[in-house]
Amino acid sequence: MRNARTLLFGVTLFVAVTPAVVHAQARKVYVSVDMEGISGVNGDNQTSAAGAEYGRARKLMAEDANAAIRGAFDGGATEVVVNDSHGSQRNLLPEDLDPRVRLISHSFKRHGMMEGLDSTYDAVIFVGYHAKAGSPRGVFAHTGSGVLRDLQINGLSVG
Repeated sequence: MRNARTLLFGVTLFVAVTPAVVHAQARKVYVSVDMEGISGVNGDNQTSAAGAEYGRARKLMAEDANAAIRGAFDGGATEVVVNDSHGSQRNLLPEDLDPRVRLISHSFKRHGMMEGLDSTYDAVIFVGYHAKAGSPRGVFAHTGSGVLRDLQINGLSVG
């Protein structure tokens, strides 16, 4: 019985201490947010600034981004950088995002959807990404600008 209590105490202590240990280390997370795969976005009138539902889609985009941001911070992130990666790349409004993040939002990005990403990040989260080009029944299926047909990570086709 004593061994069982010791084991239970050890497990409880591990669970109680683990979050503090995780938070003690700096954890930097990069979040790239596109629009076509956002919850509730399903029409062309939502993805263009000229569209009647664009304002609503921007709010939905911010809500999905904030869910990922909260998850990152809850999971131990100490810094989160968000890159607005849709179209003009000026869709997310700073006032709609968690105030703890740094937002990259402008049209002149050399690295576009991955602007600012480097080896200092511990994790990357892709929010609102859509099906890749050629995906049967994929919502807004395209890859990048439409010229690309495939994206591979470590030799595996993704999207």
